[in-house]
Amino acid sequence: MWSISRATILSLSTISLLCLVSAKSGFGEACDQSNTHLDTNTYNLVTDCDPTTYCASNGTCAYKGCRKDIYPFGYADYAFDQLPPMCPMGQFCPDEGDQCMPQQPVGGSCQKDRDNECALADDYKNLAGFLNTNGSICLNFTCYYANVTLGQTCITDNTAYTAYLDSGAAYAFIVSRDNCANGMYCDGTALQCMKMKRRGEACSGNKECLTYNCDENAKCGKAADEPIHPGAWQYVLVALGIVILVGGVMTGLWFFHRRSRKENQIRLEQYYNEQIAYRQSIMSMSHAKNSLLSLPPNTSQDVARSSLYRDDSGWTSATNDALLPPNMRRDSSSGWSDGDAPRDRMQRADSEVLLMPNDASNRDSRYMDAPEPRGGYRG
Repeated sequence: MWSISRATILSLSTISLLCLVSAKSGFGEACDQSNTHLDTNTYNLVTDCDPTTYCASNGTCAYKGCRKDIYPFGYADYAFDQLPPMCPMGQFCPDEGDQCMPQQPVGGSCQKDRDNECALADDYKNLAGFLNTNGSICLNFTCYYANVTLGQTCITDNTAYTAYLDSGAAYAFIVSRDNCANGMYCDGTALQCMKMKRRGEACSGNKECLTYNCDENAKCGKAADEPIHPGAWQYVLVALGIVILVGGVMTGLWFFHRRSRKENQIRLEQYYNEQIAYRQSIMSMSHAKNSLLSLPPNTSQDVARSSLYRDDSGWTSATNDALLPPNMRRDSSSGWSDGDAPRDRMQRADSEVLLMPNDASNRDSRYMDAPEPRGGYRG
């Protein structure tokens, strides 16, 4: 029991000590300038204060008076107008961030890799390059101009960084900087400026290549920002793919709409056939009613039915004065004649149902189109 409690106490004590060590002092809290140093892995400035303060000479943390970055680290909860000011032209903000200071001339002191702490050269536009800042460079904590030409003595500053592989193994990654002019590099053995090498030439470091990339084959490779240039066959494949895709989509839509049109056509035909059938039934019922009203009283059902659907000569589709049964089609060539008129006066019906004329010349016909005004039997 005592051993468990003792282990717990030791664990809590260790955690408390770690928290105290990792904790940073805030504004007004105590700090020690002797603890200020560069991190061995990243070479960032490490102090006892949090990112928004610096360790002042009185041993307390004070708010920073300037910033070197547009969006500095540690100010996530601050509005942009609450950030410390940036320094004007000709001045720089040191890593501590206490206040703006004038840029240093050639030979003056500067902080690690802080090229912007060095003053500009008169012809800085000709000296400026991606390996320096406006033609000035900080090497070994001293300001120089990057203006040494071919064959002249140069100065190098080699910095070893710790890098890690995907497996977690660590290795040293060396960055070598020098004060040679653009297109030159400082040879580490001869300490003289030499011309940079073109792509595909043998190299031993990135600084020797115009592309600043010495690949794993010890040859100058392509630059990190070099655009990709696809081959002509890739453009052809992409164009064919687009054409095939568009053609496939259009073909699929054509088949889809054709099927949809067929389905709509079938529905329309069914609808119109039903309407025609309903019309035939209604007109047949109307003629049946008119015929029944024209029969004498007390007529039997057999006689009434016979008077509707049977003729002495037999029913055929060509009979002009016969009524079609419900829901039966009539030949489009069939029609009705006006009494005993010749066939050249025969009127064609516009529908599939027999239409009976209702005029004085057909009053003796078996079927009437409509009853008499008062109905009843006509003897």
